[in-house]
Amino acid sequence: MKANYGKWGMVRRTFLENHRQEEYNLLRAEGKLILHLNELDKQARNLWETIMEQLERQPPTPTPPQGTMAWVQHQNGLRAIADEQIFNDLIYE
Repeated sequence: MKANYGKWGMVRRTFLENHRQEEYNLLRAEGKLILHLNELDKQARNLWETIMEQLERQPPTPTPPQGTMAWVQHQNGLRAIADEQIFNDLIYE
């Protein structure tokens, strides 16, 4: 199996290595680690997109003409919310 995972798979791997060593070693021994990380990364990316779509529909969302910096700050805040939910729902489970 080829490792196709990205950011979320790498974060999960680091978490398992540092905080759930037994689970990490078991997944490695059974040859399921890469599959686990690939699947989790895909789930996380899909969930992140869904969360962002939901958050972006909630008012008030500044538009770039109202101020580019306000829009960038707003988007960064939304990304932080989505990231935190991924960490809580998938990475740290």
